[in-house]
Amino acid sequence: MDPVNWDAAKFAVDAVQFVFTLAVAIWVGIRTGQDKNRAAIDAMDQRQDELEKRIITAEEHLKHAPTHEDIAKVREEISGMQSALNTNTQMVQRIHDYLLNKD
Repeated sequence: MDPVNWDAAKFAVDAVQFVFTLAVAIWVGIRTGQDKNRAAIDAMDQRQDELEKRIITAEEHLKHAPTHEDIAKVREEISGMQSALNTNTQMVQRIHDYLLNKD
């Protein structure tokens, strides 16, 4: 039997251990990057969900908001009420003048 070259065997074991350690370090680095990316993606998903809820809420409120036609109708009604109020003001002014000049 040939004598075993322990220096060569130790070198081979050291080389395998180095390659294994390097592979584990690379795998851990990749895995850590994936975890960070996953956390960033989850945060973006959560933010997107919050924005979607805000948009839905805003759309629901806008469904009940007055349209341009509704605002035009209200302006017409206010204009009509203002003319009636002007007429009443003139009438009250006449009564006031009459009562002041009655004597």
